[in-house]
Amino acid sequence: MENRIIYDYVTFSSQIHSPDDLIDILGLNGVSFDVSNGFYGYRSRLFFCGISIHFEGAPGMGVCVEMSGKGCRTFEEFGNGDYEGIFTLVRQHQPDGEMKITRLDVAYDDFSGKLDLFQLSQDTVENHFVSRFRDWQVIQGNKGGSVNHGSKSSNVYIRIYDKALEQKVALMHWVRVEIQMRKECAWGFIQLKDIIDKKFFSVLNEYLRYIVNDGSDSNRWRLPMVDYWADFVDYDDQVSIFAKPASDFNVAKLYEYITTQTSGACQTYIDMFGSDSFLSTIAAARKGKRLNPKYQQLKSEFLAHGDAILNYLGEHDETKRN
Repeated sequence: MENRIIYDYVTFSSQIHSPDDLIDILGLNGVSFDVSNGFYGYRSRLFFCGISIHFEGAPGMGVCVEMSGKGCRTFEEFGNGDYEGIFTLVRQHQPDGEMKITRLDVAYDDFSGKLDLFQLSQDTVENHFVSRFRDWQVIQGNKGGSVNHGSKSSNVYIRIYDKALEQKVALMHWVRVEIQMRKECAWGFIQLKDIIDKKFFSVLNEYLRYIVNDGSDSNRWRLPMVDYWADFVDYDDQVSIFAKPASDFNVAKLYEYITTQTSGACQTYIDMFGSDSFLSTIAAARKGKRLNPKYQQLKSEFLAHGDAILNYLGEHDETKRN
């Protein structure tokens, strides 16, 4: 997989849009949201696969859209994936207090091995870095490790962690560098007039660098960066690595794989031995075996939102046929 930069959490609110307006802005008219009790002082919430629309709050609270990492992938898969459209609206209306962005996470996914989490942890403990933060933390455990700079409650928080282990994806290098921005810093990020790649590294370099701590300069910010960090932040500004990966694996991709990659083999077996034999053979082949985590996650999502997903796929197929 190619290294990439993605949006991984987006929260914004509006005083001038209804929940239906925001569903339309997100391009999610084709899915069915569940209705439940709200959070953050809102009485009600619409929810679909990591996307929450909170409404019916106190006067002045407006309507709040919250997209987690999973929600961002859903936005890309089922919605229009138009982040810049959202940010343009916020830039137009935040100065007047009509809209507001309150959280924005941008993440770099390293699949190529640019960053060694063990080396980063060691260099952090040994103070081979400069940072705008007072707090840092190195965590190691059976669920993976992470190097954290800043406080979760502050307006900027940087987390570097083993995403492969968190997602239980075996035999691959996947280290994520995540910048979590809140309030004024999230607002500042979307106002920067440049490609997301340059904005990501600009913010990162402003807050954190790993250095050759040789004591040659009393101003540690002037010390040279260690080779691996210099290589990491040295990107080709002519080629963007911004991506909208949608779900790494989802119902639509499962459907596509079955209907395009395996349909011929399945149909041949059924023609020869019958559908009952086909189903019993599959069941026998899977007996006692654990599902790949991506399939298990897919089953969980289907149990929660099966009707909405089936409706979407049905409309999607109907559109293709027409």
